[in-house]
Amino acid sequence: DTTFNSSTVLTAVVPASALTIPGLAAVIVLNPGLLASDNTWSNSYAFTITAPTPTLSSLSPSSAVVGGASFDMGVTGTNFMTGSSHAVVRWNGVDLVTTPDSATHLTAAVPASLIAAAGSATITVRNGTDLSAPVSNALSFSIGNVVPTVVSVSPTSVWAGYVKDDITLLVNGTDFLSGAHVMLGTTEKGTTNFVSVTQLSVPLLAADIASPGTINVGVKNPAPGGGTSATTQPLAVVAETTDPIIGITGADNAWHNSPVTLMFAGSDSQSGVQSVQYRCPPAVSSWTTGATYTVPVTTQGTLTVYAQATDWCNRVGSASATVKIDTTDPATDALNAVRVKRNKNATLRFRITEPADLSPRAQVVLKVKAVKGGKVVKTKTLSGVAMNAQQSYSFKVTFKKGAYKWYVYATDLAGNPQANIDTAAFTVK
Repeated sequence: DTTFNSSTVLTAVVPASALTIPGLAAVIVLNPGLLASDNTWSNSYAFTITAPTPTLSSLSPSSAVVGGASFDMGVTGTNFMTGSSHAVVRWNGVDLVTTPDSATHLTAAVPASLIAAAGSATITVRNGTDLSAPVSNALSFSIGNVVPTVVSVSPTSVWAGYVKDDITLLVNGTDFLSGAHVMLGTTEKGTTNFVSVTQLSVPLLAADIASPGTINVGVKNPAPGGGTSATTQPLAVVAETTDPIIGITGADNAWHNSPVTLMFAGSDSQSGVQSVQYRCPPAVSSWTTGATYTVPVTTQGTLTVYAQATDWCNRVGSASATVKIDTTDPATDALNAVRVKRNKNATLRFRITEPADLSPRAQVVLKVKAVKGGKVVKTKTLSGVAMNAQQSYSFKVTFKKGAYKWYVYATDLAGNPQANIDTAAFTVK
C-alpha cells in the first residue's frame, strides 16, 4: 500500500508480519508502464530489521532439588519474539529447547543433567537464533539440597542439669544428607553423626540440657538450599523431684575397742548416683570418695561419720551415723574395809573410773575370798554400773568367822577389762 506524495517522495505501509524476522529487507520502487515490459525498477535499498531486547521478570519454578528429574520451566517477561525465529531461553549461556507461548511467556525444557549438582544457574533469553541478537537481563535459578523432615527423637525426655554427658540423642526422619546438623532450638550441633538418610545422632552435653523446659529438635541440611526442617520434635528437659538416698551399714549403738568398718550405698530412682562420699572428723576432715571406711581406734569417744550421695543432676542426699570407740581400761577402787558379825548385813562400797566421754557403764564382779587358802565365799555380778560415782552392794553374811578380803573386777561396755583389781579387808566376827 503505497501513497504518491511527489516525484521524490512515496509513503508505504509496512505490515507487522514483514518485521517478524530480524535481518535486512531490500526496498525497491517500481514505475509501472503501459505494458509489463514497460515497467522500470529502481535500485534496491537495504532496510534493517533488528530484534527487540527482551526483559525477564520471573521464573517458574525458580529452584530445584539436587538430583531431580527433568522439568519444564516457565519464563515470564516482555518483548519475546515468536514465529520461526523465536526467543530462546538460555541456561548458563547454553540454549534450551524453547516453546514460544506468547510475547510475554516462554516454556523451556530443563534436562535432569543440569540439576545433578548443587549450585545456581544464570537464566537469560535471546531474541532469535542469531548469536548476536539482543539478550535479556539475567535471573538466578537455585539448585539446592532437599528440605529434611523430623519424625521422632529418642529419648523423648532427659533430666535437667544432667552432667554425665552419656546421652546420645537419636533423630529420625527423612531426607537427611551427609553433613546435616541437628538443631537444638536455634543451636546448631556440629557434633552430629550421620547414620543414614533417615537417622542422625548427636551427644547431648550438660550445657544443652542445663535448665528445665522443652527443646524443639530440628535438622539442617548443608548448603546450598536444604535449610532447616519445617517440622520439629519436642525433647522434654525435666527437673528432678527427689534427692538421692544414702544408707550407712555397720554402725550400731555399742561401744567398740577395735576398728569399726562402715559401708555406704547410694541410690537414686531418677538420674542415678554420681558419687558416694564420706567424712569423719578429725581423722577424715574433708569429703572423700569411697564406699567403705574403717573408723580407727586412734581417736576415742563418740565419733560422727557423715555420708552423702550426689546424683547426676548434682542433687545431694546425706546421712550420718555414730561410732563409739573406747580402748581405755577402767580403774577399780574398793572404798572400805568391812568388819561385820555373822548373819548381819555387810556393805561393800566401790567406784569404777574411766574418762567421762568413754563407756558410761560397766559390768562389775565383787568377790569375797578367805585370806587363808583363797577360797571364794561370795561372788556378785552387777550389770550397768555407772562410771565415776560411788556405788555400794549389801548382803547378809552367812559364812563363818575369820579373815577375808573382798575384790572389785570391772569390764566396760567396749569389753575393756579393769586396769587393776582393787581389794580391801573383810572380817567376820
